[in-house]
This record gives sequence, C-alpha cells and structure tokens, in this order.
Amino acid sequence: MKTLRLIAPFIALALQSPASLADPTASPDPEPEATRDTMQGLFGALTTVLPYSWSEARFADPASQAAIAAALETLAEQGARLEAHGRGSEASFVFLSRSLARDTAEIRARFADGRTGEARYLLHELTDNCIACHSRLPSERAFPRGEDFVTTSQVEALPLEERARLETATRQFDRALVTLEALFRDPESSPGSLDLQGQVDEYLEIVIRVKNDPDRALATLLALSRRDDLSATLRTNVAAWIADLQALDRKASGSRVARAREHIAQAETRSRYPNDRLGLIHYVVASGLLNREAAEHPAPGPELAEIYYLQGLIESRIGRTFWLSETEFLLETAIELDPGGPHAEAAYELLEEFTLSGYSGSDGVHVPEEVQRRLDALRESINRR
Repeated sequence: MKTLRLIAPFIALALQSPASLADPTASPDPEPEATRDTMQGLFGALTTVLPYSWSEARFADPASQAAIAAALETLAEQGARLEAHGRGSEASFVFLSRSLARDTAEIRARFADGRTGEARYLLHELTDNCIACHSRLPSERAFPRGEDFVTTSQVEALPLEERARLETATRQFDRALVTLEALFRDPESSPGSLDLQGQVDEYLEIVIRVKNDPDRALATLLALSRRDDLSATLRTNVAAWIADLQALDRKASGSRVARAREHIAQAETRSRYPNDRLGLIHYVVASGLLNREAAEHPAPGPELAEIYYLQGLIESRIGRTFWLSETEFLLETAIELDPGGPHAEAAYELLEEFTLSGYSGSDGVHVPEEVQRRLDALRESINRR
C-alpha cells in the first residue's frame, strides 16, 4: 500500500520556511512571502477541519459536511499553490510540495465521494507525520498560533497521546514533553502499546534532538523502567537506552560527522537483527549531529553526500512512520551528489533493499515501472563513474 507513503506533513510545511525544510544545495524560494501565506492558509484549514475529525459522528454528520468540504477544498487549493511555489526551488521542497498537492486532492476527493472514514483517517495521519519534521533540530522559536490551538478546551479534552501529537506538530515542545511524561506514568497506559505507537521514540527525539536534555531523558527512562508491566523486550531495550544515556559524553567535541559515524557504528554493532531497537539512543544522537551539520554547512559535494547517506541509513533503521519515509529521498540525493564517491554503492544497495521490501507481499515483489526506472537510472549513474 504505497499510495500515500510519501504524504507531506501539513503543519510542518505551515510552520517552517522553505529553506528550513529543503535540500540546502539549491537557491532560496523566489517568493518567500507568498509561500509563507500559502503555508499559513494550510495551517488554518487544517486546524479548522481537525476538530470535526475528533468525533466520528460529527465528521459524518450531514450538518458538518459543508464546513468540512470547504476546509478540505482550501487544503487542496493551498496545496496546489504550494506546489507551484516549489517549482524550481530546492529538491526537498519540490518533493514535499508535490506530495502535498497530490494528497490534499486525494483527501478532498475521498470526502466528496462519501468515503468519510478514509478521509478522517488520513487527516489523523497528517498530524502524526509532521512530528518527524519538527523533532530534528534544536528550536526555541515561538509559534503563538500553535499555542492558541493546543490550549483550546477541545484539544485539552483529548486523550494524552493525541494531545502530545498536536503539541509536537505545533512546536509546543515543552508541553509535549510534559504530556508524554504523564502518559508514561499513567497506570492505564500500556508501555508496550506506547512503544509500538511511537510515543517513546517521539519523546526521545524531542528531548535529545530538540531540547538537548539527555539528563531529562535519563530520568524519564529510569522511571519507566520501574514499571512492572514492561514486556521483556521493552525492558531490555529501556535498560540499554539508560546505559547509553549514562555513558553519553555530554562534552564531546570534534567533527559532527565523525561523531555521528561513531554512534552509528555502536548502534549497528549492538543490533541483533533488522529493526532491532537496542541502538536507538545512538541513532537519535547521530541523526541530530547530522541534521545540524547539513543545516549549517550545506555546500554540495562528497561531504554532504555522506551526510545524506548516513541520514538515510538511520531513517531506514528508526523511521517509524509508514506514511512519510525520507529514506528513499535521502539515499537518492546521496547518490546524485556524488555518484562516483565512496558511499554511492552502499547507498544504492540500501535504497534497493528498502524499496523492494516496500513493494513485497504474499504474491511477490511488484515494483512500479517508474520506480524501477528511477533505480535503473541511479545504477547507471554509479556505473558511469
């Protein structure tokens, strides 16, 4: 099921400038003001329609249909405008804006066809996806509209897990951490379910990458480890994460990329099988180092190609969102930046493995022609070098 795998994170686009989202190897967006206006329009439409979606009955209520349809129409219109702004801009922004335009149109169409359950589900997925975008880099930038939204009585009445997602999506990181910590303490919340649903990863990414507070992460995990309802696997993972946080060098210096390589090597050595999560702390720390390096030193070339390869490797290991995976984008960009470089072959092998696994099922592997053509073109670019 690949239809919406590359769906764009709406609120992430609404709250960030194109330069902060995009591949930094290209020139800035030529119409930043118009683009920002479009993003704000997206945010306004989404926060209008989301409250309807929190009640299945209200979302399907005939009395709500006109307001919902109008908000979804605005989403689709603004998505198309954003795609137009993105043409000729940075590669990542083009990627996100094109996905956004396609997917807003699809959600609008599903709702218009009376498939309200599907439309409602996809709206909820949109909020989950923007978490990945907002938990990458340190940020203290205020977003008053986001705070206004998450402090409404409707949002505050939501279950803790839903509230935490919205707080992260709207950059209310301190609120999100408090909410997630309350969720981890809640005896009615299953730690195993929270882990499977991504709340544990979300928390660690915010507290380590955004807030740079490993001591807070350590205290939270120690408290979590004392719960008697942890599964054997989660208890093993939490113990490993605690040990890694305790051993973490808070004053490490030197090249960020070199330090990221060391963390990745430790994580890979620790892994016992694909998708093993014992090395999660090392992967999160490494990704934070690489994200900052790419943001501050975006010159195209072999160095940036390695950063993208390592980011793609990490994303393939700890990326938890089915609907939004940057693994392919990062690995493809690594190859394109330096097809004759030392990491191109490894990037291609990982990309091919990741792609094929995404299109495999009980009846075999069925890769769409356009995807296979893309893989073949990348293979040829490497061979030519």
